[in-house]
Amino acid sequence: MSDVRVVWLHALARSGSSVAVYAAAAPWGHVVADEVMGPWDRTGDPYNYPPSQKDLVELFMAEGHALTPPVVELAGRVFAELAGPSGVVISKWPHLRPSPEEFDGAFPGRRSAYLIRNPLHRLNSLHKRGWTKAFGPMQDLDRYRQYAQWWETREHRATFDEFKTDPASFFRKLWEAWGFEHGEVELETALAYCRENYHESSLKKSERPEGGIYSEASFALPREAIDLYLNDPYIADFMRKRGWSVDPADYLG
Repeated sequence: MSDVRVVWLHALARSGSSVAVYAAAAPWGHVVADEVMGPWDRTGDPYNYPPSQKDLVELFMAEGHALTPPVVELAGRVFAELAGPSGVVISKWPHLRPSPEEFDGAFPGRRSAYLIRNPLHRLNSLHKRGWTKAFGPMQDLDRYRQYAQWWETREHRATFDEFKTDPASFFRKLWEAWGFEHGEVELETALAYCRENYHESSLKKSERPEGGIYSEASFALPREAIDLYLNDPYIADFMRKRGWSVDPADYLG
């Protein structure tokens, strides 16, 4: 991996990481390594990753989702095989199993940014798409709380709300975290990508829905899920600090 430069974007699923990372890569044509450690085989369309990516998924699972030396070595090979002419790969990681400290230890010197989203907007996105099998009666609260605590400790971090309200500042923040030199041309390319593309999930694109963002145009959250989050002291305080509403009425259908 010595000839390939790998930078990282971490987020939980349904946090806006897809549009963020593909738009951020667009000005230079950098390759996005889209969740290459799983849990999916992405050697077919539309990704067409090398066969080593399937091997990496299987090895990572066999190693208990730990960044062991064999996993790190194979990941380096996958990144090298993915790298395009720019020699830069942006690794998008929405299924954060190892801690940030484990990532830092496994990939020393790496440059990374951490993205987070209003927890109830994120949860609503999961419910509206029917992606609820991944969590039980706790509505993914424990996973979100753990990630939020990690996010608060990281030097380079951003929110999906920043992407919505001030995308120029948002992309500059990512590029500075990754050490990408940029100017107005690169910024306009990233913004144009966002105007022209709507990522329904990962690399899957669709028409932009009425209301702008599918998961915020209407709500499908059960009241007990809203109460579960807003009655959690850490989550409620975290939301207030970000300027996110803690009024249940703002998340009801």
